[in-house]
Amino acid sequence: MSSSAAYPDADENLEAIITRIEQKSRKIETLLKQSKPVEALKTALEGSPLKTRDERCKSANWIVVHRAMMAIRDVDGMFNSLDPEYYDILMK
Repeated sequence: MSSSAAYPDADENLEAIITRIEQKSRKIETLLKQSKPVEALKTALEGSPLKTRDERCKSANWIVVHRAMMAIRDVDGMFNSLDPEYYDILMK
């Protein structure tokens, strides 16, 4: 997983970033319906637009991450199952 590969440039077309977030959102909803909340969170964190300064992109991505997080009942178990790279993305 490399978030910088998915969003290599802060000046990238913002509509393309929003489109990818929308696609990620649909995938997360599918995982949540399959009762896979930790996988949904990992998917939400992958490819997060960390370098963009556009508030619309940041907000759209946060909504997706928040949706996945709210479905997790065992927070301690979730943190134990995440790789360190996901912690870094989550904190950013």
